[in-house]
Amino acid sequence: MKTSMKGFMAAIVVMGVIRFALTMAGLPNTVVKFASMTVLIMAGLLYFALVSATHKERLKAAYLLILPYMIVEVAALGYTWISGHPTIFHAQEYSFGTGIATHTIGHLVGGLTWEPLSVFIVTEVVWFIYQGGRRLLHANA
Repeated sequence: MKTSMKGFMAAIVVMGVIRFALTMAGLPNTVVKFASMTVLIMAGLLYFALVSATHKERLKAAYLLILPYMIVEVAALGYTWISGHPTIFHAQEYSFGTGIATHTIGHLVGGLTWEPLSVFIVTEVVWFIYQGGRRLLHANA
């Protein structure tokens, strides 16, 4: 695994821990939402779209970027489920009105299926646009 991937994965976990700590400290969700794992995933998506040489590498990157997010999400939702203490991880705007069990299991299943595949598709689109731009620039040279 590349050092850059380890860095992105660690940053996502750290941001998730910060997000959990902020919500546990009682800060309002309007503040806690800015501790965003999604922003780090998107930054990683852009980076790996440009530096990965193959589709397989980009698919692997998509799964590895979602893995720490999924672990933090499921752990925080598990905490909410077991303790009954509300956290931002199961706030109305993020749970779409589902129960805690459905939300937790949904993240576990989604984190292994559609979430990384969605990241992969966006990564492929970014790669395609990048490659097209490179070809246009080289064609004019």
